[in-house]
Amino acid sequence: MKFICQSAPSNVLTDGIATCKYEDIPALFAQLNEFFAERDIRQQDGLVLDCENSLPSALVLLFLLEHGYHFLLSKSENNQQTPPLFCRYQLQINATSLNPREFLTVIEHNTHTLAPVGGESKLYMRTSGSTGKPKIIVHSHARIYGNISMCVQRLGLSPQTRMALPVPISHLFGLGAGFLPAVSVGASVDLQKSANIISYLKREKEFNPNTVFMTPIFCETLLKGRKTARPYQLTVVAGDRLREGVFEKYEALFGCLVQLYGSTEMGAIAAGNPLDSSTLRAQAIGLPMPDVQIMVDKTTEEVCDNSPDSGEIWCKRRYGFVECWDNQAQLLGLEQSNAEGWFGTRDLGRLLPNGYIEVLGRCDHSIKRDGLLVMFSDVEAALLSINGVESAAVTARGESLRGKGLWAFCVVSDDSQLDSSALRSLCFERLPKRAVPDRVVIIDALPLLPNGKIDRQSLLTIGQ
Repeated sequence: MKFICQSAPSNVLTDGIATCKYEDIPALFAQLNEFFAERDIRQQDGLVLDCENSLPSALVLLFLLEHGYHFLLSKSENNQQTPPLFCRYQLQINATSLNPREFLTVIEHNTHTLAPVGGESKLYMRTSGSTGKPKIIVHSHARIYGNISMCVQRLGLSPQTRMALPVPISHLFGLGAGFLPAVSVGASVDLQKSANIISYLKREKEFNPNTVFMTPIFCETLLKGRKTARPYQLTVVAGDRLREGVFEKYEALFGCLVQLYGSTEMGAIAAGNPLDSSTLRAQAIGLPMPDVQIMVDKTTEEVCDNSPDSGEIWCKRRYGFVECWDNQAQLLGLEQSNAEGWFGTRDLGRLLPNGYIEVLGRCDHSIKRDGLLVMFSDVEAALLSINGVESAAVTARGESLRGKGLWAFCVVSDDSQLDSSALRSLCFERLPKRAVPDRVVIIDALPLLPNGKIDRQSLLTIGQ
């Protein structure tokens, strides 16, 4: 199966340090093929690729896909993590040249005890662990390619696309919705490692992208960091809900904004269409991908009685994951899967009359207090409406007289005089009593996962 388009030979992949034209990729692959052959690394040997947003990492990743290797994609900062028992070799990227003998280190693991992986070529990805212990999600290369084709079609990517990627390609948003779809049509791509607003603006000036993939948090960072207009043809956002008002402000300065909804297990489930009106794209995520079926389970425990049209989003698709494993390659049963092939996303949402999906928040990012639903996102929005609050996150913690306890963590501006007591008092003016946090904690910065989402597990340890 060919993941790489050869129809745009002069277009480039770059990381700001090194650059490679599409026409140069076959020669680089020949070097990698020779490198692997010398070390007797075979397609059926399980591999771990320590992957970051660098050109050498991206080229090795593409080589493994093009040549049908079984491999686990791992974040480079986790290269000390115990590898799964089905992975014989670990591939570490440790230089910036494009010579495999200089940038690639192969480590054979003595802990490897399982027989070589067989059958259809597989890509393995770990879940983020934002809500529990990470699992290994198994995707076939064929299904990954099917997911790619859905994204190309929905987002209108082409060889004329110049894509900036400040989101990690070690996660399925950056990889399956951004990088691989772009490569499959021969688009130019700028891979950005650990992007902040200063480095992003510098790279933007050098690369001149017309398309960018980012998280909602980075959207807000860009709104704060640049006050003048700079229209893109397309911005794709995924990971969390956009805060109220962000969509309109962003489009006014930066052009067409499309929301995408997906997961490590199911890939890109739904996305807006750039050709839709701004009103439609602001209203909800978008239509399900052509191979996706959606239903809403209105009996979900977290849904309150006064939201009869809302429930947990379940989906079934042709290009979803194959299996779920632990580190020993033991098959794990997923509570949110059923015998008919439906997968429960653990997201609350509703299907609108036009077929669009509206995502309200995570099931585990909501609780019942006084017998009614409290969405963490609603509490966070109220906190963020307070002048001087720069960011906020809410978690369930302990118990209270209203039910489960509700804690809020806020980052305030340097010149703010707000303290925890004042913030909680202001919540009474903005929220029903059941949604007022039992405790507000001021912190220097919200902990983030590598994919840009808030690390809510870390928040549970603050203030103990």
